[in-house]
Amino acid sequence: MKPFKEVVIVLILLYFATDRVFGQSPSQIDVLTTEQGLPFREVKSIAQDANGLMWFGTSQGIIRYDGYQFKSYNSDKSNPYYIEEELITGEFVFDSTKQNLWFMANDRLFSLELATDKVVEYSVNNNIKGKVLRLLKTTDNTIWVVTDDYWLTQNGHSKQYLQKYVNGRFEVIASISRKDRGFSQLITDAQGHIWWSTPSGTYQYNSQGNLLETYILDSYNWFGVQMHFTLSFFDSENTHYYFPHEKGGIHILNKEQQTSQRLFASQTEFFYAKEDNQHHIWFAGGQALYRMNPQGKFIDYTQQLQQHFDYSRINDLFVDANDLLWVATDNGLFKIRLGEHLFSTLFKSETAGWGNSMRGFFEDAQGTVYGLCESSNKIVYKTRSGIIDTLRLNPTRYNHSELQYAANFFALDETKEHVFTAAIDLLKINLKTGKVKSYKQFKPNLKVYGPNPLLKLRDGRLLFGYTFSRLTLFDPKTETSKTIFNEDDDFPEITDMRYFKESHQDNQVWIGTQNDGLFKISTEGTFIKTYQTGLDSGITKNYILVLEENEDGSLWVGTYGGGLNYISADGQTVKNYTTAHGLPNNTIVGILPDEKNNLWISTYNGLSYFDVKNQSFQNFYTEDGLSHNEFNYASFFKGSNGKYYFGGMNGVTFFEANKVLTKTTSPALKFLSVSGYNNKLKNSFSVDLNQTPMDVITVSPYDQYFQVNWTMPNYFKNQKNTYFTKLEGYDEKWFFQGNSASIRYNQLPPGEYTLKVKGTDSRGNASSSILAIPVQVKQIFYKKWWFIGLLIILSLALVYAFFQYRLNHALAIERLRTKISSDLHDDVGSMLTGLAMQTEMLEMQTNNTIDKTKLHQLTTISRNTISHMRDLVWSIDSRKDTLADLLERMQELAEELLLPANITYTFSTDDSNLQKKVNINCRRNIFLIYKEALTNIIKHSNAKNVKVHIANTHNGCVFRIKDDGSFTIVQNSTGMGLANMEMRAKSINARLEFNTKNGFGITLHLPHSI
Repeated sequence: MKPFKEVVIVLILLYFATDRVFGQSPSQIDVLTTEQGLPFREVKSIAQDANGLMWFGTSQGIIRYDGYQFKSYNSDKSNPYYIEEELITGEFVFDSTKQNLWFMANDRLFSLELATDKVVEYSVNNNIKGKVLRLLKTTDNTIWVVTDDYWLTQNGHSKQYLQKYVNGRFEVIASISRKDRGFSQLITDAQGHIWWSTPSGTYQYNSQGNLLETYILDSYNWFGVQMHFTLSFFDSENTHYYFPHEKGGIHILNKEQQTSQRLFASQTEFFYAKEDNQHHIWFAGGQALYRMNPQGKFIDYTQQLQQHFDYSRINDLFVDANDLLWVATDNGLFKIRLGEHLFSTLFKSETAGWGNSMRGFFEDAQGTVYGLCESSNKIVYKTRSGIIDTLRLNPTRYNHSELQYAANFFALDETKEHVFTAAIDLLKINLKTGKVKSYKQFKPNLKVYGPNPLLKLRDGRLLFGYTFSRLTLFDPKTETSKTIFNEDDDFPEITDMRYFKESHQDNQVWIGTQNDGLFKISTEGTFIKTYQTGLDSGITKNYILVLEENEDGSLWVGTYGGGLNYISADGQTVKNYTTAHGLPNNTIVGILPDEKNNLWISTYNGLSYFDVKNQSFQNFYTEDGLSHNEFNYASFFKGSNGKYYFGGMNGVTFFEANKVLTKTTSPALKFLSVSGYNNKLKNSFSVDLNQTPMDVITVSPYDQYFQVNWTMPNYFKNQKNTYFTKLEGYDEKWFFQGNSASIRYNQLPPGEYTLKVKGTDSRGNASSSILAIPVQVKQIFYKKWWFIGLLIILSLALVYAFFQYRLNHALAIERLRTKISSDLHDDVGSMLTGLAMQTEMLEMQTNNTIDKTKLHQLTTISRNTISHMRDLVWSIDSRKDTLADLLERMQELAEELLLPANITYTFSTDDSNLQKKVNINCRRNIFLIYKEALTNIIKHSNAKNVKVHIANTHNGCVFRIKDDGSFTIVQNSTGMGLANMEMRAKSINARLEFNTKNGFGITLHLPHSI
């Protein structure tokens, strides 16, 4: 074991070394390489368009990056984004006035129209004087180039030209002899002057192209040629930095005094420089990258970059609209978030990953903050004056496993000169001398391998114990104790207590357990409330790590893997917050409220600030200055100085909340594209919304699906950006999409919708606005109102035509029936009547008995034929279709048949509708059955009276005929009367009953009313 002094020295050196490394912001670097999908690793130039999309120039074409997808322009003719030359040889220039990207490929000049992907080349037709070496856009949006005609002229006569773009042509502003090298640089200063560096020197021009000054900033021999080519940079204050080839480093030119000074001594030759929005200046050369703050202090980022991936040279620097520095290299891109860290650290080791694991914190009367370094079994501290040291325990044996595995919680006595902790024993530690007193009588109440929760109540007593039967109250003043529950008490024996929190209600304590949820008990030994996952309004997990009670009695519960739970004061409402709501992780190990009752929450993957009113989370990670992303259970504390302390797997993060909560607004969201598949056309479609803006997304009824893509152009740790969507008119709430920047809908019902998208960046900062676009899902044509209306009209027309046809047909049949009946009655009836009369006259005139008999028979046949024909004419006459006509005819027939036989009759009906039309077939068969029945009565019954009754019932009609005679069955009769009656009844779906008792009678049951 190292001596105490050595340990102290190591800790002190470790702290200050850590602070120095920390100031270099190593965690504020993100990368974009082929592993993240970059199509080609060597990036030579960078630009950003007005929509926030990034453009990268490579040796294999141009790449557009939206944070998720890459769009490649190259010379592959099968590529829909074809460009003639793909070898990018210089810088990009974005022209916001025309939405064009100017670029140099294979030393030729092109312009890419972003709205159409149309590429225009500028050549000799535009007065380009050869190869294009440099490209510049000035603050007045004028395009300047440097060209070189070396390959077009004979040796010794070649020149370089400074050309300005005017009205579609490049005018020559100046020219110089090229010498043997084509070195060139073109930049502008803060006053809008043009600086052209050449092998012959550096030339200054005004915006009109007039030469103002010539400078020789450096002179050196370049393979036998005397060179004056020097790279320069101007900051926003117009300070002129230049990078001499021979001397290396960074120099500043004082133009007024014609003097220069060496600002940064280094053997590194710098090639690029960029000023960020905080007025830091970044210098790059070869593999080196330095940042100079406004006070002139340099920080070397080279080692930080090399820890992320290998590269051999830096090709370009670019600061985007969100103040992110892009570093282009031959093996990918670095993204460096600008600005200082928001947090400070203590006791952090240089070990990558887990280092000095920290647990419980407390503060003495002098403001010294103590914490347990669990990994080294030490209690370390920092005084208010900044002194860092280790508390030496006496006896030293308590410096080992007794603290390491069980001591997670510390409680000061009233004087704050002693601290208690529950380890293998209950320990009392003197903070001045380190002397340790052990209360071994409580060993059965404590776990050997932690944790052992410990809580100091408002009355000064200590609460500890890992099961309900071992829950103990200890008075530090009197050193007396008692268990809360007696052996005779009826209580559940729950083990593995994890966290104690005293309630605002006197003598009541909340207890979180590892396996059984949350309990509220009184210190008098009674159970008050229980919250478990299986109960109504239950919590999400039974594994409780931390508790915090509000003044109103409501409760915040941090769980292991179940997120953050809010329990209302009455216990009826439980809300759950998880990563889907913005938390960085679902394991909550620490909760500290601030003065606004908002919460600082430590998790297994970052620190979060929860705005309770707005229900929003702002998250922080190592790139913001945290000592480690994974925090520890029972490792949080708020000091008397107002600072917050959270311990993790490598040291302690501490901060002042008002300095940290400089909440920034994320960039506005942007819709990128709409894509889908059309079943009718059998092909996919995609619309780039940056090129073809849409006021509304129109979805065809044949679109099997459609997908909407968007981005939030915040490219630092953009894998942590999260999104929520809501389709108004379809969704009732916002849905968490995670990191996915797209959503697909399949077969949406036709209608009008509005797609809304909102997002948060890696810190939880909400996007500046909610993105919204109307969505119109078209109805298929055969379901549209006009088509349905047309079908209804057509159907009605067909029905009308059909009924009109039926009507006309029925009228025609009625007319035919009327004509036939009239013809039969008038023509055939009159002839038969005439025949009968002639036969009767002949019968009267003849004296021959035989002839007379024959003539009588002929007369009878004629009269019967007339009678049958009259019945037939009546049955088909459409003018006799009503029930009244049927009854009238039946009465006529009764008079014709019954009265000559001295038989009386009576007719009776119910309140039937006499004007109701009766079906011709039904009317005919009823009449013939009736006629046959009367005939049988006359022939076979000696009746004196006949009753006929017709009545409609609830399920049809009943037709009865009955006489008062005695029916005589005729033997050997060949008549078919009864059989014919039954046949006629069946033809109209009627049921016929015969009654031969006390005369003859029939009952006809019709299935319908008449």
